[in-house]
Amino acid sequence: MTGKRIVIVGGGAGGLALASKLGRKLGHKQGFDICLVDRSPIHIWKPKLHEVAVGVIDQSLDGLLYRDHGLKNGYRYVRGEIEGCDPSGKTIQLAPVYSDDGELLLADRALSYDYLVLALGSVSNTFNTKGAEENCIFLDSLENAERFHHKLLDALLQLNESQGKLSIGIVGAGATGVELAAELHHVIESVKEYGYLNISKHHLDVHLIEASPKILPQLPEKVSARAQSVLDKIGIKLHLGVQVKEVTVQGFVTPDGDVIEASLKVWAAGVKGPAVCAKFTSLPITPRNQIDVDACMRVKGQEDIYAIGDCAALILENGKAVPPRAQSADQMADRLYKNIVNRLQDKAELPFVYKDYGSLVSLSRFSAVGNLMGNLRSGDFFIEGHVARLMYVSLYQRHLGSLYGWFSALIYRLAQKLLRWHRPKLKLH
Repeated sequence: MTGKRIVIVGGGAGGLALASKLGRKLGHKQGFDICLVDRSPIHIWKPKLHEVAVGVIDQSLDGLLYRDHGLKNGYRYVRGEIEGCDPSGKTIQLAPVYSDDGELLLADRALSYDYLVLALGSVSNTFNTKGAEENCIFLDSLENAERFHHKLLDALLQLNESQGKLSIGIVGAGATGVELAAELHHVIESVKEYGYLNISKHHLDVHLIEASPKILPQLPEKVSARAQSVLDKIGIKLHLGVQVKEVTVQGFVTPDGDVIEASLKVWAAGVKGPAVCAKFTSLPITPRNQIDVDACMRVKGQEDIYAIGDCAALILENGKAVPPRAQSADQMADRLYKNIVNRLQDKAELPFVYKDYGSLVSLSRFSAVGNLMGNLRSGDFFIEGHVARLMYVSLYQRHLGSLYGWFSALIYRLAQKLLRWHRPKLKLH
């Protein structure tokens, strides 16, 4: 049972949780080589990327370093980005790694595996909208969140001198778009404390553009209505039932030819598998660049390759696909961990069963809304305010628990709280 190499590609919610659990179970105790491959050395929980973008959290405080975490949890971090997969040779190909100055640090290389898990996450889906790729920022990675943050700081610096208007447009009123819009208004009201004396909420226009007739279209009507009420109250400009035909430097062009002007543009509508999936010619890839898997998350037609999270297309018994959400990735990682251990012990692997525990949306300091369901009670029920805020925080705590174990996660969270007492409320660099 010893000596096998399990390679996990992607250090997001699913991949990192799986590497942590396998490392603690097999890396330290059984001598397995558990490898986690990711192009970034730092993990930030994806639902928090909008907070990185506005500077509410600092990656140096809230980020997890794979090398340090791997040392303590029995896995090995490999920096790299997958660009090919050879199932017959049981290897993956990693792209070259360059420094910020363009210097070659690592040449392209191959990494062998006994078992491979693809946890590549997802990227924003522009639906081939003209100009979106060139003119929008996509909050689907830490690099893009930081890019938005730097642009926001530059815009605030200019705004404080000009006292004009800063217009920010967000396409997509799902959880990411709604949470980003609320955080932006929180930030604009907070920067005066840090010397931006000429800026107030009246200098900010946030346009939230959604093709559906309501915000949070995937959530129950009551959740959507309450969230919309909060956004209306704080002054978010909602454009509902509006499609974007083209994105230009000036803003978003609608089918009627109208332009919603925005100097900063964010695309947060729709997800698809990363482009690299199209290069996996030996694997079954769907039109949305997802990897087709069976009920046990094994890639169809492959014995030793699995896929979890947003990059996996898994159809449940009810005929519906597993939704691209953080709780889905966490649940898939937990089931696959048990299945891999079962397989190594010659026990049967069990099919994945998705449990929808509801959805929670943070509206910055203004409120939080959501619906809870699943094992909590029959049906679902609406929550908001402090209760919803506590439940939202508990989701992050659950994520930390899967990474550190529950006791260590509580200590880690307490340390974060203590450090925040001596740090700025906003990251302004």
